Amino acid sequence: MFAKKGSASPTPPRIYRKELEYLYARRTAIDTLIESLEEYDRFRAIPGENSKQRKTA
Repeated sequence: MFAKKGSASPTPPRIYRKELEYLYARRTAIDTLIESLEEYDRFRAIPGENSKQRKTA
């Protein structure tokens, strides 16, 4: 006798596609946030930088 090959109820590709779209959207948002924080950090004042330029009266 031949045994039938059963499949364990595969998840439709549509669900995988939706999940991938969601994950890519999150990744894009996280990448954008990281870039924003890096840009913010570049423009932050370096401690002690202003104190060297200031002169007392």
